[in-house]
Amino acid sequence: MVPKIISSAVTSPWLSPLALRPRLCSADFQQALGTRPVARSAHFSVHFAEPSLARRAPRTTGDTVPEADLSTGPTSEVVEPVDEVRTHHHRVWRLGLVLPKRMAKRSVTRSLIKHQARQLWREHAAALEQAGWLSAERPAGNWVLRLKAPWPVKDYPSAASEPLKLAVRAELQAMLAHCVKAGWRR
Repeated sequence: MVPKIISSAVTSPWLSPLALRPRLCSADFQQALGTRPVARSAHFSVHFAEPSLARRAPRTTGDTVPEADLSTGPTSEVVEPVDEVRTHHHRVWRLGLVLPKRMAKRSVTRSLIKHQARQLWREHAAALEQAGWLSAERPAGNWVLRLKAPWPVKDYPSAASEPLKLAVRAELQAMLAHCVKAGWRR
């Protein structure tokens, strides 16, 4: 199955059309989740990390060859990602979603949260950049949204009801408003 490419016509100078594709690898998730959350709510936490473009040396289990003997040179080098295009017009950020099945048992609910999160990040791209999350010094960033508490089934019996959609949207909007208000503080 080929991953679905988000093909909505995004013509904003703040957001590359490929920016919201699910391209974060496990190391990106670990890096972002290892930082303090930039915003929290009753059900979600949001983490932000600058992507590390330095390639780590591979782990070896046996004998190691000294770097001087390698034909490829040093093992640590800066690598530009192949699938990202960064120009002076676009600042790229990626959104990763951690939605465990134990927190949202039905796939319909997880899909609803994914759709709402992606749409809200698109809508707030300009405000997030103006708040300093992306700049000329930081042209790329990784956002990770983590679902940390389940939605109560007694309040939202339907997995994709309109009240659940509005509650998810309101909570995510409040967290993004907090990120915009707080701005980049590192």
